[in-house]
Amino acid sequence: MQNGRATQATTSQWIGGANFAALTLALSLIAGCTSAPVTTFDLASTSMSAPRMERNGEALTVFEPGALQTFDGNTIVVRGRAGELTMLTDAQWGDRLPRLVQTQIIRAFEDAGRLGRVGRPNDGLITSRQLYTELRQFNIDSTTGEAVVEISARVVETLSGKVVRARIFTGRVPVPTALSGPTAAIALDAALAQVLVEIVEWA
Repeated sequence: MQNGRATQATTSQWIGGANFAALTLALSLIAGCTSAPVTTFDLASTSMSAPRMERNGEALTVFEPGALQTFDGNTIVVRGRAGELTMLTDAQWGDRLPRLVQTQIIRAFEDAGRLGRVGRPNDGLITSRQLYTELRQFNIDSTTGEAVVEISARVVETLSGKVVRARIFTGRVPVPTALSGPTAAIALDAALAQVLVEIVEWA
């Protein structure tokens, strides 16, 4: 009981005066820690991959896409009218975005069945060609109300390093007026699906 009274007295003295602001800040931080968790989303765009064709003997190494810091994390990005970038606070990707996109590119090729083997650089595949990509846009455009995915791609000969072909692919999907984490993630996934179909058919 003695310890309880001491604690009460100390607390009352601490609340008095300027220390009240410090207590308010501490309680705010605690409340923030107990807020609702951020919803996590994956990409599943292979459902719209290119039609299957007879598999040939070629193999392809797919490198992880390059990306600026903006798209090199797990945040879902919104681009404003003045070009400013903000991040949705109620949603995020389940992993680093370049890693997720790399996985979807590989799955799109596998589902289409157009190559003998497809894999990552550390899979031990010996391939004559490699696919390099870069995420130029993977965001919600608040000006047009669209999810925009823009990926530049290069097919390179493994031995010579010669660029066989290069192209920029863009997918756009309208986003509902009431923008939220789920609507943004679904629209971006659909825009990526458009791009993957074109990449598979092109590469």
